[in-house]
Amino acid sequence: MLDTMLNPICYKDRNGIYVRVNRTFARQIVGLPEEEIIGYTLPEVASKIVEKFPERTFVNETLLLEHVAEWNTDDTELLNRGGASTHEYEGICADGIKRTFLVNKSTFDNEEGEIAGLVTVLQDITELDEVEKKLKKDEERYRVVTTQTGQIVFDYDITNKKISWSGATRKLMGFDSKNFKSTGLDVWLNRVHPEERDRIWQTFENCIKCGENLCMEYRFRRMDESYAWIEEKLICLKDEKGSVNRALGVMKDITERKLVQERLEFSEENYRSFIQNFKGIAFQLDENFFPEFMHGQVKEITGYSEEEFLLRRVSWVGIIHPEDLPLVLKDIEDIRVSSYNLSRELDFRIMHKSGKIIWVHQSYQKVQRKDGRPDKYQGTAYDITEKKEAEKALENLEIARKKETHHRIKNNLQVISSLLDLQAEKFRNRKTIKASEVLEGFRESQDRVMSIALIHKELHQGGRDDALNFSLYLEKLAKNLFQTYRVGDTDISLNLNIEDDIFFDTDIAVPLGMTVNELISNSLKYAFKGRDKGKIQIKLFKKKDSSKLSSREEESARRSARYALIISDNGSGIPETVNLEDPGTLGLQLVNSLVDQLDGKIQLKRNGGTKFTINFSATENNR
Repeated sequence: MLDTMLNPICYKDRNGIYVRVNRTFARQIVGLPEEEIIGYTLPEVASKIVEKFPERTFVNETLLLEHVAEWNTDDTELLNRGGASTHEYEGICADGIKRTFLVNKSTFDNEEGEIAGLVTVLQDITELDEVEKKLKKDEERYRVVTTQTGQIVFDYDITNKKISWSGATRKLMGFDSKNFKSTGLDVWLNRVHPEERDRIWQTFENCIKCGENLCMEYRFRRMDESYAWIEEKLICLKDEKGSVNRALGVMKDITERKLVQERLEFSEENYRSFIQNFKGIAFQLDENFFPEFMHGQVKEITGYSEEEFLLRRVSWVGIIHPEDLPLVLKDIEDIRVSSYNLSRELDFRIMHKSGKIIWVHQSYQKVQRKDGRPDKYQGTAYDITEKKEAEKALENLEIARKKETHHRIKNNLQVISSLLDLQAEKFRNRKTIKASEVLEGFRESQDRVMSIALIHKELHQGGRDDALNFSLYLEKLAKNLFQTYRVGDTDISLNLNIEDDIFFDTDIAVPLGMTVNELISNSLKYAFKGRDKGKIQIKLFKKKDSSKLSSREEESARRSARYALIISDNGSGIPETVNLEDPGTLGLQLVNSLVDQLDGKIQLKRNGGTKFTINFSATENNR
């Protein structure tokens, strides 16, 4: 009966000696005749195998002896305690085939009830084991793929309203699919973003109802309360009656892809906005300097469209002004032969399609390639016509300014020349002239020249050549005159009451400054002789007009203001014999002439000293 059974079977006595083996065990497992097994222990049988079949490649002596020792120990323990055991064993059999067995061992008793031996039955489960291993391997691969790629696979049982989950459930949903196999729909639906929940649920229901497949994207709340973008694909399965009873689906985290897509869309939108608002031309040229693309205000700047340039109906070089073409061609050749990424900038003229001349500023550089392909060139060009016209206007203005400056200097020199002539005229018809009078005349002339020189100095330090801060100038002029004229031990004080920031151009400043020079120097020389103390006061202010004016008169009054200059002292006063209209002295004659030049009026009062009041008009120049 044992020999007819396909399973390998053997049994041992109480001492571990084989008593009986069937043919399958002897031939398939051991590879020895039955008589060489029966009556021997397992270690003895193993030694015979090694000794008799040393050439067999399936025999690994060390491994065999280890298995034998482990097997024999297990048998000995079972014989000592009694009972049964079951375990799997994998090894190479006598025919050289690696098999997996389910090993069933059980002790048996004699008539006295004592353990008499051990029966071992081996069941070949190699094919079943291979199938299980393959299933486990496939399941492990599936689990790793779904988990590592952030995917969740679900199986929705429509009849029972239950969903089975697998994959990356812990990352997104907070539970392990191994321990939490099935849930209701609410576990999924409650994590869909509230703004999208109704739409997703309606889409899901329609899909189940119609049995159609779907793919949808929505936001899903993670366990950390942040939201991930999910792509869900669903397939409906039908029963034999054609009714949908199951739905299989995959949920994939596409947050990173969405962010990249959003950044790309944002970048593209910025690029479109940049190009639409770009006030120049962006271009890329091939190795022969033919355009591969041109974007921006191509038509506005050149009069030609992008297509005309790209289709080579018009060339960029062809519209360059003939006078500037050699300069541009040389620049192109320089960057072509350069061995590094040289950046070039150049201003030149092009001929607009309408025939007008346009100035452009071109900035471009070589883009070198490391794969041996020809170099390219990329850059920008801007319309700078207005800038060039403004620079030309400023250049013309600078020329005009220099001419005006030279003209004013010439006029001032003519004034100085006239002053010297007047001074010389004073001595021309006199037979005898004292040296002191000549020196005094030179000093007076020097003061008059210095009053003019001080004006130009203040203009230079103020950074302007069109207007002078007369308030500051007047203060410095008066202090310079006080240092020049020392009247013995007389203590003379200066009282300045000058309105701040009054600006005059040189046409007003020169005659007004010389007037102040004459009147103050006159007071310092003559008003305080024989006195211990004295005071000179200077006032300059803009007069207010309280009368009602028309709008045109108001505008005229705003541009041309009325001013008053008052110079007074508490000295001995000008004698009554001096007539202001015909004074007979050079200084006062010069004052009258200068006030006339200002189109002003001068008044003289002799009460308790001398007081000169000069009223004049001047254009405001405070900017």
